[in-house]
Amino acid sequence: MNQPRACVLPVHTRDGDRPCPRRAAPGTLVCPPCSENLRGVLSRLALTYRAVTELDELIPGGRGGDGARRVPGPRSPAVDAILAHTDPRSRDDSALAVVESWARWVRAERSIDVAPAQMLATVPAGRITMTRELDTLRFNWDWIMASPEVPWFAEAMRSVTQALRQVRGELDRVTRVGKCPTIVVAGEALGIPIDLACGASLRVRPGATKIVCRNCGTEWTRDRWHELGDARADYGTLAAQFNVPVGTLRRWASEDGWDKTGTRGRPLLLRAEVFASYVKRRGDLTFDQAG
Repeated sequence: MNQPRACVLPVHTRDGDRPCPRRAAPGTLVCPPCSENLRGVLSRLALTYRAVTELDELIPGGRGGDGARRVPGPRSPAVDAILAHTDPRSRDDSALAVVESWARWVRAERSIDVAPAQMLATVPAGRITMTRELDTLRFNWDWIMASPEVPWFAEAMRSVTQALRQVRGELDRVTRVGKCPTIVVAGEALGIPIDLACGASLRVRPGATKIVCRNCGTEWTRDRWHELGDARADYGTLAAQFNVPVGTLRRWASEDGWDKTGTRGRPLLLRAEVFASYVKRRGDLTFDQAG
């Protein structure tokens, strides 16, 4: 008889993630409320992606009414961000590429006992589309909920949805980077050197190139943000600060062998290692290169 087990998905709160207190449904690793909540994430993803695609149709030099793509015209950075998420040729952390990679994983894992010719026949014809890939995920939902990979699947779907919402301008979140370490008072007390740091909370909005301390006026450019705050942070915090999807950070962690502490549900990573991996792949950490 199978022993009941705890749900493996975290509960998201304003104060951060915490372990789900409920039991997983029989035969799965996820409780029913978390499973339904994750289904809702996919629904929001589909709606947001459709809205982003409709914006793509209005781009000068984009698709015309006959579906043919015209010669590209002038585009803004915002338009480039939209195209990066909707073009199947985009890099592997784009919305379409991430969802397609998970759907492809499902098809490959579930075809172990299926002949290759039969497997090919089960894959819908035509180019990659978000609708087709999401349909694959929904059709295999119970199997995904029973997979050990479900925590990373859930995190990837939430990350993609947030990225699309940010592209549409739906989010105006502020990320706390850390306290200002600038020394504002230097002196002695009883012959003992004493330095007092500013200590003001430093926060940043998405897309900012620098942080200006509201207390002492010190400017911190993006390439120095890894020096601020605690030496370690979780994936979500680092993704916001470096403007890189969580899934991409996980891949870099595996490829570069980052040191991890904390728990499996919330690993803590060294900011310095994340910064080094970023610079190795994307050059200097500037706004134009971020993301």
